[in-house]
Amino acid sequence: MIRKMLVVAAAAAATLAVSQPAAAEDVKLGTLAPKASIWGAVFNAWAKAVETESNGALKLTWYYNSTQGDEIAMIGKMRGGQLDGGAFTATGLSQIYPSIIALQMPGLFPDWAKLDKVRNSTSKMFSDAFAVAGCPGGTAAPTCGFKLMGTGDVGIAHIMSRDAAVRTPDQVKAMNPFSLPGDAIGKHFLRAVGAAGAKTIAVPAILPALSSRAEGAPRMINTPALAAEQLQWASQLNHINTNASGIGIGALVMTNKRFNELPEDARAVLKKTGQNTGQLLTTRIRAADAAAFNRLKASKTVVDLNDAEKAKWNAVFQQVREALKREGDIKGDVYDAVVKAAQ
Repeated sequence: MIRKMLVVAAAAAATLAVSQPAAAEDVKLGTLAPKASIWGAVFNAWAKAVETESNGALKLTWYYNSTQGDEIAMIGKMRGGQLDGGAFTATGLSQIYPSIIALQMPGLFPDWAKLDKVRNSTSKMFSDAFAVAGCPGGTAAPTCGFKLMGTGDVGIAHIMSRDAAVRTPDQVKAMNPFSLPGDAIGKHFLRAVGAAGAKTIAVPAILPALSSRAEGAPRMINTPALAAEQLQWASQLNHINTNASGIGIGALVMTNKRFNELPEDARAVLKKTGQNTGQLLTTRIRAADAAAFNRLKASKTVVDLNDAEKAKWNAVFQQVREALKREGDIKGDVYDAVVKAAQ
């Protein structure tokens, strides 16, 4: 009797083991964006699409609102295997391949159409560069490098300030400007306007810095309207320039190592849905950024520049672009390819 019961129990256990679904592959992704933001909504939709199309075999776990640190920290965690990927602005992307900031050079892209033209022309060049970034000898291997999964732009940047307009570059220094850690464009811009000693502030610390009324606290920022709204920076500012001062690019990235560890069908789902998410981000973010810009114009003092003032900004932007190439922040061949494509 006991022997019979043991046989039945063993059979039941075996049946249970066979019927138990395999644990889903979990891809861990980080972002600066709050979960309640428009970026968060798109990332959540991506996670749902992945789960549906993989029949639950693959899931995306998002860490929102800088909970994994700023973008430099997140790229470090990707290299250390603590994160598999994420959504990044040029600050994070440049930690992987510095020359990607060529797509964000000030004064070169007056609108989205020009950026799209250049991006389409240079996409393979950048994808190939990311694929071997950090690989020994620059040779591709399954366990190194990064994969661009899709685009995800931030918006068109405008200068916003508190208590005074910023009409010309020589007025920037008095506004206690700052740059982001690792931001080569910001570094050269501050040099060009005579504020080379300005502090760096990581994204999570920007709102407290702008909220401060202490002497020396920053009173301006150069950022897309949507980011200023979503991250609450706009609440601390009361002037907005209508002149576009740059375009904020972004992208969805994974480590090649983690991507290649996934089963083939999971990779196919992730690749397809990543591209779709990039397209959705492009459409939604650009429209939302334009709407945010109109809202901010309605609630703040609007600063329209005259032709002479615009010419001064264009001269500074030209200095910044030349410095980026001259000092090696952007490789010469990449710089030349992007400038040529923009013509």
